[in-house]
Amino acid sequence: MGLLDFLIDYVIALVVRLGRAGVSSNWNLVTATIAGSQFRDNSVWNCPTLHIVYVYQIYGQIYGGEDSKTFFFSIFAERDAERFTRGQTVVVRVHPDQPQRSVLSRADQANRIKAAG
Repeated sequence: MGLLDFLIDYVIALVVRLGRAGVSSNWNLVTATIAGSQFRDNSVWNCPTLHIVYVYQIYGQIYGGEDSKTFFFSIFAERDAERFTRGQTVVVRVHPDQPQRSVLSRADQANRIKAAG
């Protein structure tokens, strides 16, 4: 696979991710717990990818979600994996009318840290 193919795959993954983030910007913020994370080199569109599984609770009902983020370089995916370890609490955005729909945003995690500091 050539560099051009890799770049095209990366850009497609990035556009999909940005689209999801834009749609969920007004969803409710909910605390979730990381159930597991796994780094895989070249797993989504031939890009290094971090897969995260999380669980959250709404009105006593438990829901699960997953997040896959592609990276241009493996080292950045590995560093991101260190931020999302099993048992860690994170903030996710949950659709107000469909609580089974959720999005984990890196920006929300950064804002949470700033607000606490």
